Amino acid sequence: MNNKVSLQKDHTQETIVPLKFNQAYHYPVCFTRDIFNTANPVLINTLAGENQTGPRKIVVMIDDGLTHQNPQLLNDIFQWFEYHKNLVCLAWEPMVFPGGEQVKNSWDHVHRATKTMDDSGIDRHGVVIAMGGGALLDMAGFSASIFHRGIQLVRIPTTTLAQNDAGIGVKNGINQYGKKNCIGTFYLPIAVINDYDFLETLPFAHFIGGVAEAFKIALIRDKSFFLFLEKNSALLKQRDSKAIEETIERCARLHVDHIAHSGDAFETGSSRPLDYGHWSAHKLEMLSGFSMGHGQAVSVGIALDSYYAWQMSLMSRAELDRLITSLINCGLPVWSEYLEATDPSGRLEIENGLEEFRQHLGGRLTFTMPHGIGEKCERHEMDFDVVRQGIAFLKSLL
Repeated sequence: MNNKVSLQKDHTQETIVPLKFNQAYHYPVCFTRDIFNTANPVLINTLAGENQTGPRKIVVMIDDGLTHQNPQLLNDIFQWFEYHKNLVCLAWEPMVFPGGEQVKNSWDHVHRATKTMDDSGIDRHGVVIAMGGGALLDMAGFSASIFHRGIQLVRIPTTTLAQNDAGIGVKNGINQYGKKNCIGTFYLPIAVINDYDFLETLPFAHFIGGVAEAFKIALIRDKSFFLFLEKNSALLKQRDSKAIEETIERCARLHVDHIAHSGDAFETGSSRPLDYGHWSAHKLEMLSGFSMGHGQAVSVGIALDSYYAWQMSLMSRAELDRLITSLINCGLPVWSEYLEATDPSGRLEIENGLEEFRQHLGGRLTFTMPHGIGEKCERHEMDFDVVRQGIAFLKSLL
């Protein structure tokens, strides 16, 4: 159907000059340890510009959970910059922000970040380094993207979820109007550097939360990865370093492959396959006042969606049981009391969350479901009677 309006005879033909150009995007996702050891070249090779005439100005933004868990970190940063002072300089003392979703819940931290960038004199040849969990990376990346219409950004994710998912993509933002990531930008970093050493000091909830994202992408993209997670679920709960590092790298590779080859890196369509299980997860986070971590909410979300997939004959009961058992063995939840929360009219709040999810994507409701293990399909309608059955089923597992 052609929806274009025809030009009327009594109107003058407008001149249209078409504009089309291609822009190639590329950035490395690095895996290393001890990033501020002066013998480690990864960070300085990332920051040192070609043909620069003087030290490059750098602004560092850090999650306060990271500085609390690593009291020596700020001193390590100062020493690292002193060692490399001919190539880079701190334009301002490292800025420490609250960790977790609170850093995204108002404009205040964005204003502080951009004001400091202005006061520091950093320009478009400078670099913002964002260090922390996914929420800090979102806020700092958003701030970098709007200051001078874009300051170069290096992300150093320090939680499991940030290293295998949130910190490696192209999105930034803050929460507004009671909705997660309502305000934001698509803005690419010049590099992502994952330092496995930071995982060692994480609280367990932040360590294991990212494993939910690994299950998510394995269920819809990679059966062999699901088998690995299933086999190693107890080791992941025990914080086995080999198991978590392989989990992070395989998960990150799958996310990077999707971004690079899906054909919709900036999400202009109605489909967002990597948000399997997220339509309810985002609402659960909001309902909890963000006392529930993103990874934990995703774990509940994929458990609920997998029940729905079973009822729609998209996966078997045995496959559903394997998923739920693996999540529990990892130390991840499959139930939340917020699943039963209702609005004043008695409607389930997560049903409102589905409409908010559709609005965020735009266009026709499109959500991803597993088709067996390792494959996906898309659906456009959801039967909330089945969702209610799923809520009761998950509650029965308590």
